[in-house]
Amino acid sequence: MIIPVLPIAAIPVLETFSYTFRQSDLFARSIVVFLIFVSAYVWIVFLNKRDAVRRALKDNRRFVAALERVGMPLEMSLQINTHAGPLRAVYEAALQELRRIFGSDGQSTETWARHGCLPRPLSTGEAELVRNAMQRTADAVLFELERGLGGLNTAVTVSPFLGLLGTVWGVMLTFTQMAAKAGRPDIRAMAPGVSGALLTTVVGLLVAIPALVGYNYLAQSVRRVAADMDCFAEDFLAQLRAERGREAEEFSVRRRVG
Repeated sequence: MIIPVLPIAAIPVLETFSYTFRQSDLFARSIVVFLIFVSAYVWIVFLNKRDAVRRALKDNRRFVAALERVGMPLEMSLQINTHAGPLRAVYEAALQELRRIFGSDGQSTETWARHGCLPRPLSTGEAELVRNAMQRTADAVLFELERGLGGLNTAVTVSPFLGLLGTVWGVMLTFTQMAAKAGRPDIRAMAPGVSGALLTTVVGLLVAIPALVGYNYLAQSVRRVAADMDCFAEDFLAQLRAERGREAEEFSVRRRVG
């Protein structure tokens, strides 16, 4: 099993590609060149988006770790400038909506941070406004991260079919040329045309497979970013209600003692 494989494995890949490319007709060559440009596009998008998603996940971990050290969500406003990433954007959207609800400014936000609570409890409608503001920001962040993923998905779908088109065209052309010639079919005459036709399928798969792997990786990573923002939004609102509830309970205790 190993001996027949050795001569094939010893053939240089570039020489094989060059030979089969020369045996292709203009239509098949055009498909190959187009697929090469698609491959370059796929790798550029993947590398850029990979770095962006990794940076977003790293920033989210740093933000969550800082929030755990602080303990109360409103106190994060005192060190928000030291952070970046999706969770910071969602947090700032919540603060901006809280300022709008209470008619406050940045100075009031620092007061909330020092006391660890809002001036009064949020009503159900106000809490929903804060939630919607955070969700709008999260949607904008996800839209930016997902930009370009549609191109990868298109490359996954289209590239194999373009390769198959080139192969079918090349094989059809080879048999047409054979039929136009009188005499017995010769496999040695067919081989160059068929090999050139199969080149488009190989190139199509070489484009589609990395695009598929890259798309799945990026899509899964973006879902993790989305989950981080959703969890943070729910935890933020829950902690605001919990802190305000503790303050109201302490105030009631002080009144009874007094």
